[in-house]
Amino acid sequence: MVGRLVDWVATQRDSIWVNWVQSNYLKGQEWMEYKPSSNSSWVWRRICKVKEEMRNGYVNGEWSVQPGGYSPAGCYDWFRGTRPRIQWDKAVWNGWTIPKHQFLGWMVAHKALNTVERLVRFGVIIEDKCYLCGIASETIEHLFWTWLNGAILANSTGLEGVQNAIVMSLMYQVWQQRNRSRNEMTLLRPERVAGAILENMRSRVRTREKTVMTLAERDWLIKMRLLE
Repeated sequence: MVGRLVDWVATQRDSIWVNWVQSNYLKGQEWMEYKPSSNSSWVWRRICKVKEEMRNGYVNGEWSVQPGGYSPAGCYDWFRGTRPRIQWDKAVWNGWTIPKHQFLGWMVAHKALNTVERLVRFGVIIEDKCYLCGIASETIEHLFWTWLNGAILANSTGLEGVQNAIVMSLMYQVWQQRNRSRNEMTLLRPERVAGAILENMRSRVRTREKTVMTLAERDWLIKMRLLE
């Protein structure tokens, strides 16, 4: 937003404020070459700092980053730069996935869970073996990454949303079992873990049953024992 003021001065916008800046600060100097004095106000020095950050976006005094002139959104995109498209958003942020599973999925995607490998890096512990298998190093990739990148589907509605939510529920249960193994040195039998996943999804489907539009979708949910 401060960049808009920078652009007003650069394009010599017809306004009282720009005329005042030209008269009191620039005094005939080129705007892009101007340096504020040390006793200038904080506000003016801030505007000049943003101007320096925007300098490369101007060609012959015109904002060249986007057609149609300056806009805060276009400037923001320019500062941010091009980023690769993420692949996990549909699995995590969809209406079928349970909120606490969404949060775990988001943590996994950003590699922010306190896995053993991460705790070793921070100097909290020494041994980096996985609490579940006791063989491999416990990393995000070891526990989850194949599922997050390979098992998710492209869309977040209907049956694809349900399947993504099942993957997120599975990941949540894996992390729960990992914590149980670490803190209590016990594990639930796979049948009980599968039952917990099934019950979680049944509950979620019941709350969103009206969004299941076709008989084929309903038949699939019944076949998967997610709907009665």
